[in-house]
Amino acid sequence: MKFLVPYDFSPITETALDYAIQLTTHVPVEEIEVLHIVGKEGEIGKAEQRLSEVKAALPASAQGIVKAKVRVGDIFTDIGREAEEGDAQLLVMGTHGAKGLQKIFGSHAIKVITSSNTPFIVTQSKKPGPDINRIVLPVDLTKESIQITRFAKDVAKRFDSEVHLIHDTESDEWLANKVRNNVNMVKAELKKEGIKHEVHQLDGKEAFHKEVIDYCAKFRGDLIAVTHFSDSILPQFDKFSQEIITNHLEVPVLIVNGRNISNVNTNFTFMSM
Repeated sequence: MKFLVPYDFSPITETALDYAIQLTTHVPVEEIEVLHIVGKEGEIGKAEQRLSEVKAALPASAQGIVKAKVRVGDIFTDIGREAEEGDAQLLVMGTHGAKGLQKIFGSHAIKVITSSNTPFIVTQSKKPGPDINRIVLPVDLTKESIQITRFAKDVAKRFDSEVHLIHDTESDEWLANKVRNNVNMVKAELKKEGIKHEVHQLDGKEAFHKEVIDYCAKFRGDLIAVTHFSDSILPQFDKFSQEIITNHLEVPVLIVNGRNISNVNTNFTFMSM
């Protein structure tokens, strides 16, 4: 596998790089590309020097697989392009969260996700632990919500994780049946792969994203797995994805862009050797 880590020299992206390196203890990875994007050619040399210093400070065990690259462009389009052109199977990206006007227009992370066909793990400032014991997979009445299953089950097999399928309470019987059918489809996939799993129904008293985060707090989820999908012309307005990737617990989030899922790198699998 190849990981791509966007890097801007902030503590947030340091955490993302640390996590990518940490994942290699469970996942066979040939290369971690650390990517810094600059606005113009004249900034390349200084950025390359700084990246070489970052690499030199890494543990010796990581230096052999970490490669540094500087690219001229902008983060909203060129991170996705770099992942596609370089055949990266996973993007590990730090987010600074949604602050100020970002709460209205969507975080930078969401905008990057919507421009990429590559699956992401999004981290925040808190360094995640070395193990992924519990994956929380929220399911709703849409088919898009279960598109993440393919990726979540690969992570679960590699880390021997337990998948917690959680869904809201629907008072309308027709809607409840749609949710139930989706849950059963995911259960069948997990059972076929021999993955440990549980199903929990939430009470539906709060917004779904709040219930998902509260569940993670109660059951100590190590990873949340969601599909980003919006029917809006401006997909960054998808509140659920926004709230999940910037959750106050700072739990990492495995997320894939549902609009482009048919184009997602078919080589993605944490089980490949």
